[in-house]
Amino acid sequence: MHKLHFAILLATSFCFSQTLSVESGSFVSVNSNSSVSVDGLELSPSVSHTITGPNSIARSTTPIVVGNNSSIERVYELSNELTDYSGILSFRYLNSELNGIDEAELVLEVLDANDVWNNLAPTIDDVNNILSYDFTELVGFKQVTASASSATLTIKTETLNDIVRVYPNPTTDKIIIVSNSPQHSTLFNTVGQKILESNALELDVTDLPTGVYLLNLQNTKNQISTFKIIKK
Repeated sequence: MHKLHFAILLATSFCFSQTLSVESGSFVSVNSNSSVSVDGLELSPSVSHTITGPNSIARSTTPIVVGNNSSIERVYELSNELTDYSGILSFRYLNSELNGIDEAELVLEVLDANDVWNNLAPTIDDVNNILSYDFTELVGFKQVTASASSATLTIKTETLNDIVRVYPNPTTDKIIIVSNSPQHSTLFNTVGQKILESNALELDVTDLPTGVYLLNLQNTKNQISTFKIIKK
């Protein structure tokens, strides 16, 4: 059996029709002046990027639903996380896939290795129906879709046996966690990079840059809640 084993070195685009499958021991290497496109999802890395097997990229028409919020009816799923990517991600869509969402409100959504959805404000080409975002830092993701900026997939709400809350939010220096049970906290930035991790009920964020962060809390029963934190 022939394995997929390409090195894309020229300033070209390389297209796959419906899916991209890379077998174990094989790879697809995309140079910084090239791109790879899989059924409307295009990766144009800023530095040479290698997709190693086993991995595959496929498109689904089933929207992602988190709480009362839903994505559009176009979702790309990778069998394994695409790691250490930087560069432009372009996402094509059809008007018929918008699932009632106003095109002007579209944001990109990427699911990271921690199963946290991160929403990103893209450049919207509503003539050609393309969302694009330039990742200037290394990121990893395993699903890509789009949703409304007013109803994103980012906040995942799960029912916990005890009430968990955090304050102050927005904050300038600290985050206090209120819970009847121990909580393991992990703070991520909006591109899914881990910023800090702790078992303490008070987190010092004084030195963090101004912006939006995601705080994951997990108790001893592996119940998880996620909060959007604004650092001023």
